Amino acid sequence: MIGVPFLTSLELAYKTSINASTNQTPAILEKGWNPKLIQHSLRKDLVGINPTASSFKGVLDKGRKHAVRSMENSFEYAKDKWDKSHSTPDFKVGDLLLISTTNFKNIK
Repeated sequence: MIGVPFLTSLELAYKTSINASTNQTPAILEKGWNPKLIQHSLRKDLVGINPTASSFKGVLDKGRKHAVRSMENSFEYAKDKWDKSHSTPDFKVGDLLLISTTNFKNIK
């Protein structure tokens, strides 16, 4: 049956979370005890950051900084290129203009 392996994990998470109205877990209210979870058996003084995970995070951070720098350089290059080729129009607001439709492909 689909989802059965996940049902026990979901049920365990629900039954061991503290309810706001009773300030107790549903497992305590039903059975009088909470099931023992793996995180309760871990020693707090031994838990630390894995060096491989730490170095991987460093690689990801360097990659993100490089990507941000590359995007900023790309935006600056595009802005400079636009500013060089762009000129202010000769007409003013309210002037009558003749617009050519030769380059519009969707007009018949």
